[in-house]
Amino acid sequence: MSKLSIHDNFIRSILSDKMLAKEYFQSFLPVKVQSLLDFQTLEQSTDTYLSKDLQKTMSDIVYICQRKGLPDQVKLCLLIEHKSYIDKNAPIQMGSYIFSSLLRQVSNKEKLSMVIPVLMYHGKESWAYHTLADIFENLEPELKSYLPNFDYVYNNLGDLDDEDVEALNNKFLVASLLALKHSFEKEWLEVNAVRLLTLTEGTGGNLQSGFIVYLFGRSGLQEDKIVTILEDVPLIIKDRVMSTLDIFVEKGKKIGFEEGLEKGLARGKSEFVTYLLKNTDFDEIKIAALADVSENFVRNIQSNLTK
Repeated sequence: MSKLSIHDNFIRSILSDKMLAKEYFQSFLPVKVQSLLDFQTLEQSTDTYLSKDLQKTMSDIVYICQRKGLPDQVKLCLLIEHKSYIDKNAPIQMGSYIFSSLLRQVSNKEKLSMVIPVLMYHGKESWAYHTLADIFENLEPELKSYLPNFDYVYNNLGDLDDEDVEALNNKFLVASLLALKHSFEKEWLEVNAVRLLTLTEGTGGNLQSGFIVYLFGRSGLQEDKIVTILEDVPLIIKDRVMSTLDIFVEKGKKIGFEEGLEKGLARGKSEFVTYLLKNTDFDEIKIAALADVSENFVRNIQSNLTK
């Protein structure tokens, strides 16, 4: 079974959307870096710099963006991992990612482009940014000079106030980041479920369905509480919520929440694969890795789309 979790699947579904990725970069890249980039040229790349073994536990989304006033391109590589826990070896993974991408460019005889790796963390424990050199304790400066020296963008959602997140322009991104930030606080998710769902109003069906599955999957709410929440959800999105979770079937008949969630997860993956097939140039292998499904699963959906 893949080690990629519901967190990773949800984050990938968000940041595979160009508009959401653009606002994310403009919100969380350092201001001085943002000032050097022309976000009007931001385009998603089909490249991946992970080996097949790494794709079992990690996934990357690559965006290419030109520097302002220059023909050169800088690759904004967003490395998405399940970082809901403290991992002291994260800088090693960042370094591996940087050098893997550079080696790929050399192998393809491309003009070298910079790589800016971004790591998002939304765990419940406090975790400070640290470099590769920080992993080696009590190492003399003469020896540390032989370690690769690089930075990466560290986006710790736990360090952000909810008000700062809510100040973002895209309300779906607001709902998503808040759900990720509070993903281990079930009471908070229960209290704020209606507000978060309301923020997704007007969002495309695939993204909204993915959010619904993630929200209720993380909240662990009992069916009676979910029904209570649904009573307060605006009518304009209630049908989407109910159909995604499959809590109700014909004529309002109830089924178990676990069965409904299982169906919702399956439907969410199918819709995510459909979205990637329609909106990207990714091949079957890349899409299967992103959606955490088999290549045959992707081929079956592709076949249905072409009928």
